[in-house]
Amino acid sequence: MPIPKTLKHRLIFLLLLCSLFPVVVIGTMSHSSMYSMLRNEAEKGVAGNLHQTRLSFENTLSQLNHASQQLVFEGEIGRKLDAYLNEADMFEKRRLSEEIESEISLIHFTNPTLGVIFYYLEDTNEVIFDNAPLHADFDFFEHPLLAEQLYFTYYGPHVSINPLDGNKVLSVVRKVDIPARDDVYLYMETDFKLTDRILSTDDIFRDTSYFFVDSMDRIAYSEKEADFPTGTSHPPRAAGGSIKTKGYYLFEEASTQSWRIVAAVPEDSYNQTIRRWITKFAVLAALSVTVGCFLAFIIWRMVYKPLLQLQRNIRRLKHGQMSEPLDFTYQKVVEFSEIHRDFASMKQTIDELIVDIDRNAQAKKQLEIENLLYKINPHFIHNTLDTIRWLARVNGHHETDRLVSALNRLLHYNLGKGRTATIREEMEALKNYVMLQGVRYNFTFDVRVNAAKELLELPVPRFILQPLVENSISHGLRNKSGGQGVIEAIVREEAGFSGIVIEVRDNGYGMTEDEARLLMSGEGEYNSKTGMGIGWHYVRRMLELQFAGEASMHVSSSLGMGTAITLRLPIERKEGRPNVERDGR
Repeated sequence: MPIPKTLKHRLIFLLLLCSLFPVVVIGTMSHSSMYSMLRNEAEKGVAGNLHQTRLSFENTLSQLNHASQQLVFEGEIGRKLDAYLNEADMFEKRRLSEEIESEISLIHFTNPTLGVIFYYLEDTNEVIFDNAPLHADFDFFEHPLLAEQLYFTYYGPHVSINPLDGNKVLSVVRKVDIPARDDVYLYMETDFKLTDRILSTDDIFRDTSYFFVDSMDRIAYSEKEADFPTGTSHPPRAAGGSIKTKGYYLFEEASTQSWRIVAAVPEDSYNQTIRRWITKFAVLAALSVTVGCFLAFIIWRMVYKPLLQLQRNIRRLKHGQMSEPLDFTYQKVVEFSEIHRDFASMKQTIDELIVDIDRNAQAKKQLEIENLLYKINPHFIHNTLDTIRWLARVNGHHETDRLVSALNRLLHYNLGKGRTATIREEMEALKNYVMLQGVRYNFTFDVRVNAAKELLELPVPRFILQPLVENSISHGLRNKSGGQGVIEAIVREEAGFSGIVIEVRDNGYGMTEDEARLLMSGEGEYNSKTGMGIGWHYVRRMLELQFAGEASMHVSSSLGMGTAITLRLPIERKEGRPNVERDGR
């Protein structure tokens, strides 16, 4: 069975599964045990009733036997009966008759379970001392035989021979042992309601029926003649439990008097307890399914509304409807409330990003224009300087030609692409700069550049020497009196250091130790006072950007002794990848 794809159907499916699973598991596990338990309970109930019925019939027959003993020869009445049958005197015979009838009435009175009692003379077919009306054509020897003993025979259940009764009774026929006579029998049967009362005592299955099996394994009496006819054979079975036949469950119990009683319980009645349990279980399962559907609907409603609102808000965001307010009317669930708040925060962030993108787009357009101007202006300056240089050369102004050429080369280098250059290129640019500065300030100073040949092709940050030399010229040597100013730019190696060392020193005015410390600290106030501003700041930021704190810068100065600025750059010479790459070269 495929699982539904929508959330609604998945919730209903899973909740129904959760509702049915324990019911099915419990029902499957308990069905066999419940069936066995209920069946055992029913069997015990039927067996108990059957046992009580059998005992009741045994007791009844025992009472018949006990009462009959008082009416046979061994008893007082038996002797009077013998005297009565042999007496010729009618007066005495009448007296004996009254005494016998009185004794029979007394026995009947003291045994309320007794019914018809009389003596029967087989040779003359005569009934004497009967205590109730009798059928004219009765034959008690034809009654259903239960058991036959040495001196008596049990019959029944059968219809009473009292025509006013018509109910089923048990009876006993006992031969009276009288000297010189062999045809005298005592007949005694139970009360006309006793048998019905015994057979109707089953309080578990009201439609239980009984049949009796005699000592010859024939059915002597049956309440269900259609299914268990009288006279048919019914062989004994193993003791205990029940057998199922003809739509009945049969339970039987043997009497000590050699007869058996069998209880026949209809299958439908026998299984009615199981059916009631199954019905209750089915009602419980249906109730569980109903509750599961109801809970699924409630959970779906609880989840559906916030999801629908979230879906609508996402669609608005998808279709660019950013200015419309978000719908957060359904916030009863904390988790969904948090999701909606996060979504609102995300929308606000997106709005701000869109504004930033628009602002950045405008700034980008402005930068593009400025970049075009940046590209146009240097090109225009170079062309103009070339024109001036050629005019000076044509007119014989060689000094002007030299200055313009130096300026053009310097501008071309300083405005070139890339963040790095070689030491050779940096020194050539420095020479052009020094020449221009000498003309500008109109004083004499000597700039000495010294670098080993093997170091000339190493990469260094572009425009790193010129700011340092410019500061030495402007703030260390300009207006210096008494001797020529000297600036030395040295590129060298240092023992124990894998990079290179650049040192710029002058013999100018110098500075105090505090002024040197403030200069190294980068405090803007001191730099503005001393004029060590843009160039000095550029060098510091360039070292931080390209060497990530691995380069160092040191200022050493004394008043009247000049200033020395030392840079240590971690640049690999031969092995490994240089720390500084030449961009755009």
